[in-house]
Amino acid sequence: MIKEIKIFISLFFILALSMHFSAWVNHPLEHIESLSNSSLGIYHPLFITLGIYMVLAFLRGLYSFIKKVFKK
Repeated sequence: MIKEIKIFISLFFILALSMHFSAWVNHPLEHIESLSNSSLGIYHPLFITLGIYMVLAFLRGLYSFIKKVFKK
């Protein structure tokens, strides 16, 4: 469980920095404060991260399943 939380938080920061790098470098506090005025909503960073996390979890599960099938 701790491993999955670390993966989620790491993914959150990687996505936040990669999508809005210039905003984080130039004016990080203003960028955080402007989340409430975002057209996507205040929680959009969490929703996007959760969506990508679920895709990655599915791919990890699929890889594990295929690995078990071919191992036998």
